[in-house]
Order: sequence, then C-alpha cells, then structure tokens
Amino acid sequence: MEAIKEYDVIIAGAGPAGTSCALALRDSGLRIAILDKSAFPRDKVCGELMHKKTVENLEKVYPGFKKDFVKFPKTLVLKHTIMHYKGRDVMYDWEGESYTCPRYELDNYLLNLLKETGKADIYTKVIPEQYTATDDGVTVTLKDKHLTLKGKLLIGADGVNSVVKKQLAGGRVDKQHYIGAVRTYFSNIKDLKPDTSEIFFNSKYHLNCLWVFPVEGKPGMANVGFGLLSTRMSKRKINLKEAFYDYFKVSPELGEKFKDAKQEGPLEGFGVSLGSTIGTVSGSRFMLIGDAASLTNPISGTGMGNAVVSARLAADQVKRCFDTNNFSATNMLNYREQLEKEVYNELTRSFKAQRMLSSIPYVLDIGFGLAKHNWIKKKIQSMV
Repeated sequence: MEAIKEYDVIIAGAGPAGTSCALALRDSGLRIAILDKSAFPRDKVCGELMHKKTVENLEKVYPGFKKDFVKFPKTLVLKHTIMHYKGRDVMYDWEGESYTCPRYELDNYLLNLLKETGKADIYTKVIPEQYTATDDGVTVTLKDKHLTLKGKLLIGADGVNSVVKKQLAGGRVDKQHYIGAVRTYFSNIKDLKPDTSEIFFNSKYHLNCLWVFPVEGKPGMANVGFGLLSTRMSKRKINLKEAFYDYFKVSPELGEKFKDAKQEGPLEGFGVSLGSTIGTVSGSRFMLIGDAASLTNPISGTGMGNAVVSARLAADQVKRCFDTNNFSATNMLNYREQLEKEVYNELTRSFKAQRMLSSIPYVLDIGFGLAKHNWIKKKIQSMV
C-alpha cells in the first residue's frame, strides 16, 4: 500500500543550494521535506572553490556559519592567487577570503546543520520518478518506494541535469552555454602554499585555464582541473581528458611544478551550465535554484555563491507565497526579478566581457602586460 506524506515545501536536491534554502526556512513554521538521490556523505565532482560570496550568503542564511566553518578541519582559507602565463607570474592578494573544502565534507556538513535544527524531514537515497504541478499543489512520486510526497510548493535544486527543470519548465542543456570539465587530485605539488590558489594560462587553449586549488589532505595536495566550452570541444574535436594532460606538456612552468607530483584518484568529468542566458526559473508552484537555474559565472566558472544567493531569494519568495496564499506563475516572477538584480545582471556583464575578450588577438599577452600595473591589480582585487 502506498503511503502519502504532506508538506508545505518540497526541496529536490540536498546540495548547498537545496540545504541553504531549507536552512533559510527553518523558522518559517512551514513543513519542509528535502530529498536527494544519494546517500550522504557523498562526493560531488567540481573545483571545490568557494568565493567569499558563498560564505557571506551562508552567514545571512544561518548566522554564525562563518565562525564555525573556518574552524572546520577540512576548510582551507585562501588569501592569494597566482596567475601564470609564459613564465610570467602575477600575484593577487584578495581583500576577501576564498575557501576550499572537499564537497564530500562540505555537503555533509551543511546537511548536518539542517539535521540539527530538526526543522525538515530529510529523505536521502531516493529517486524521484515524476514531478507534477497543478493548481492545487505539487506531487513527487518516488521510484521503487511505496511513498508519494505532496506539497504546496516545489524547489528544484537538483543540479545541472535537473529533472524538475525538464519536467516542469521544459528545460534542457544548451551546449552553447555549457562547459565540460575534468578534475582530479595531485599531492606533492612543488611550492604549493595552503593559502594560495594558482591559475595557469596557455595560448593554445586561449582564455581557458587550468586551476590548482589547494585542499586539506596529503602534503602539497590540490584539486586540479580544466574545462572547455562544449561547442568548442565539438568543433575542434577535442578530447577533454587528453587536453588536460596535454596542458602539462605545453606549459613549461606547469610541468616543472608537477614534476614530482602524484595523481591521487581518477580524472573525473562534470558539466557546468553557464549563466550566460536566463531561461525559465519559476512557474506555477515551483522555482529553480543553484545549478538547476544555470548560475555559473561565464568568466570565473564559479557558481556556488550564486547558488546560495538563489536559495536565499527563493526562501524569501516562499514566505511571500504563503503569506498571500498565492502560488501562481505571475507571483513567482518576483523571484525571477530579484534573481536578475542580484545575480543575472552580473552574469550578463561577465558573458559580454568573455565574448569580447575572446575576440581579441593576443588577449592573454595584453592582459598579462596590464595586470602588473598596481592600479589594475587593486581594481581587480576589490572586485573579487
């Protein structure tokens, strides 16, 4: 016999976006369910870099977060970035801190914060088969489980390949605005400092770079990865994994730095949906947040900060919906408008800048020539 459980809000996806949204609603008095297909702790393949925007917004969602998070044994605080190109280095000293924390640890850390509040029912290792939204509410049918969840509002936080987006918004991955990426871990990297990330550029791969983000673990350990726009890979018939290892050959400074390094674990791939175009992010009784809403910055490739911002904005919209008992698509446009103001306007500017820069010959040579000027460095340091 199939059981039915009823909630006010159902959140699909227990990554940083979904968990942040649930945390933001912890004192709302609403009945909340959050579900995820994985058992936790679980890994999420990505670069694992958190800009200050991520932590600042988690602090807004959950006051006191930063104080405890920086003490978490798996957290590294990054204060500098070195950019390398043709034997030239430029050091940036950031006004705000960045952080790395393995996603295996971070996502579980956030979910445990939610568990400690006792304000949400958490379903892990469940696979939603069907999402349905009607004028009366939303229904989530779970595969291989004799259980159906019913609610008044659904939040899609289920990642780049969001099922909520596909079933309720008719969304699909747009390869024009999608990056394929790979990452692995290396230990024993030469001269790696735990408070300094490093970025390597090479003209063969134009504006695309290889990142080296230090992480807690063995001596000289870092998350190392590389990504390319999907359309570029298809057009040039580039094998991403081959290109990753080729980068060590065409970049002398990178080859020297990794001369005695040891790869730890396989080279794994993942996808990144860029926020270079805004699609459907809401409708009658649903909203999309995080990667499901395509919020990754086209230039920096980072999206976690924007994911947490979208979670906070979605939580605000949830409260408005219940205050007015209005879950219509028209009312949900308030969420889209706030998302445009706080996130998408910045992403649009980044996309235009990225397109402009990619059309300039020798842009890396010009950029690194200018980057050493103090006034430009100060300008960039104040923006990140």
